[in-house]
Amino acid sequence: MTHLIARISNRVIFGKELCRNEKFIHSVVRFSETIPLMAPFIQWSPLWLRGLMYFVLSSVLGGKKAPLKILIPYLKRRMEEHKATNVESILVSDYIIRNSLPNERLEGIAVRLLNINFASIHTSSIFMTQTLFEIALLPQENIESMRQEITEALQSEGGWNKGALDKFHKVDSALREVGRYYGLVHFTLSRVSMECCDLGDGIYVPPNARVSVDIKAIHFNPRVYPDPNKCDLFRFSNLRRKEDKESSKYGFATIDSHYLPFGAGRHACAGRHFAAMELKIMLAHILLHYDISYPPGIIRRPKNIIFNGAIIPDPKARLVFTPR
Repeated sequence: MTHLIARISNRVIFGKELCRNEKFIHSVVRFSETIPLMAPFIQWSPLWLRGLMYFVLSSVLGGKKAPLKILIPYLKRRMEEHKATNVESILVSDYIIRNSLPNERLEGIAVRLLNINFASIHTSSIFMTQTLFEIALLPQENIESMRQEITEALQSEGGWNKGALDKFHKVDSALREVGRYYGLVHFTLSRVSMECCDLGDGIYVPPNARVSVDIKAIHFNPRVYPDPNKCDLFRFSNLRRKEDKESSKYGFATIDSHYLPFGAGRHACAGRHFAAMELKIMLAHILLHYDISYPPGIIRRPKNIIFNGAIIPDPKARLVFTPR
């Protein structure tokens, strides 16, 4: 799944050349998968030891060195081509190049683009995997209802475009419910208090204290989500049908105080709309072309792995994709 997400994301970030470069895709996926594993150990280390800790861990697990060997020559060539032709491009990497600071080092631009890769590959792979785990358990009539909605949207809007994606209400609902029920982490919106804060209920937050929000308390609030302990993939599409089909209130990428997978406020995930479009296209394509099931004998979805508060689908679990 991570390699599939990486290819699709990098088609938008770098174009056909790098998205089809297997060596680059492998190295950038390894970078994206190992950064969350390295970060806690670096954070737990004393300040004077962190540089050495990163060097050791990245040498063993894989850091930015391998993808940068491919990325820096590519960006250098792209910059030279821009100077020679001055042709506008819609690729993310070209936009970053055009808007970089005059004296910014090439490696700095490359690392920024690697960070975009990390954000797009890691989280999108988790969302897609969790959603497929749930869809594999759905009754056939529910799968067919999703396929019918996708087909009708594509026909009414003339193909794969934003208008059609906006009508994928059941696909969108499945992704949002997975974000509510499973999410990415147990605690979110981590902050460090700058000064003493009185919460008004007898609790005081001292200066320099680290605080976070318990995401389960938010996402499993029965006053907001009836029957919160049930993962209902059509929860939000049913709400849309009752209220306003055209409203984005219950959309996968819509954030509010009761839905926090993408954060909240001014620091909410800037790439969530891109992720939503990417995942809806992928999920709709898979549903139209494949039947999804677990291997024989498996009747329950795999258990998640919890590491340092992060929620990760079982990487050893398997699904069967049967062409229709």
